[in-house]
Amino acid sequence: MNLWDIFFTTQATEPPKFDLFWYVSIFTLLALTFYTAYRYREKKAYQRFFQILQAVQLILLYGWYGVNHMPLSESLPFYHCRMAMFVVLLLPGQSKYRQYFALLGTFGTLAAFVYPVPDPYPFPHIAILSFIFGHLALLGNSLVYLLRQYNARLLDVKGIFLMTFALNALIFVVNLVTGGDYGFLTKPPLVGDHGLVANYLIVSLALSAAIMLTKKILELFLEQESEKMIAKKA
Repeated sequence: MNLWDIFFTTQATEPPKFDLFWYVSIFTLLALTFYTAYRYREKKAYQRFFQILQAVQLILLYGWYGVNHMPLSESLPFYHCRMAMFVVLLLPGQSKYRQYFALLGTFGTLAAFVYPVPDPYPFPHIAILSFIFGHLALLGNSLVYLLRQYNARLLDVKGIFLMTFALNALIFVVNLVTGGDYGFLTKPPLVGDHGLVANYLIVSLALSAAIMLTKKILELFLEQESEKMIAKKA
């Protein structure tokens, strides 16, 4: 089987094994993305790079799903990070929804690489490359938005809880209809399966807490940056 066949195969096998080289490479790319997003966030070329990377990734992935008539239990964009990819990329301007998904995308990318759960295909299958570069593009787009346009007044603790529970309620219904495991609500990783309702509550609470933690860390960072700017002008 040549690389072209591996790239587009629909024959599921098993996910790739992630060794030390994988983690060193991925976390190097993560660190580079954090640094460059902070350094070059105002550069149009930098912004366009991650936007184009995200758009190409989504077109290729969902084009592959569509051409091969993949089942609805796998091919809909109802994973949290996939939804964030579309919202952060396509929703214009400043809004609480874009801000919510940018926070979710920042945490979600880190979680995806710390505890990867890729599709069961060999490397370099389109789904595996999409997992890697799609999350990196999501992180880049999320950080650019948050570092340039974050507004603490747009989204409070109550808003985060309401949006998370509403979002997961939608995913819950989609899973019931399609038989999928979108959002990992059917079989949550790490904590295990405790039944549909308990899974919904556990994942929603954990995700809300993670987004609030990401929000707090970002606000502390931006506050420190603001104090540095004031000190320089003084």
